[in-house]
Amino acid sequence: MKNTSTRLLLSCAAIGVAGGLLFIVNSYLGGTVNAVLPVLYGLTLGVYFMPGAIAQRLFRRGGVALLVAAISGLVSAAFQPLGFGAALIAVGIGLVQELPFLLFRYRRWPAWLFVAGSVLSGVVLAIGMYRLVGAHALDAVGAGILIAGSVLSPVAFTLLALVLGRALEATGVTRGLDRRR
Repeated sequence: MKNTSTRLLLSCAAIGVAGGLLFIVNSYLGGTVNAVLPVLYGLTLGVYFMPGAIAQRLFRRGGVALLVAAISGLVSAAFQPLGFGAALIAVGIGLVQELPFLLFRYRRWPAWLFVAGSVLSGVVLAIGMYRLVGAHALDAVGAGILIAGSVLSPVAFTLLALVLGRALEATGVTRGLDRRR
């Protein structure tokens, strides 16, 4: 991230801290859903894609999703059951969010690329959830719901992040930070 200003770093930190607070709440909500109704657990996982997608939408710079995800994971690590493992998972999500834009060398930022990246992430997530939650022990309908939720949740929350990013951008808070301007 060359030509990185203090303002950009502080903006990423603010999004990261807000994302970390969201991660803390979601870790307990998701844990409860997993204990009570594991087939719906995949629906809670898309929350982890929001902070990085918001940062990418606002700043259109390489590395911001990874930075924001790392900050979010570190903020939440002390307050959730996974501990530092939560930070590592958040960094992994941030890396996956960077990949589609890296392929275009951070020169294109269309909404479809956000969605394509979240679909890819959702497929990877669905494979992990199938093994973690034990979907093989579920019936076909339950396994289908778990896998569909794991794929669709990142897409839904990424789309929500794009809407939130657009609304934040309309306020003018990103003036001078977006590389296109």
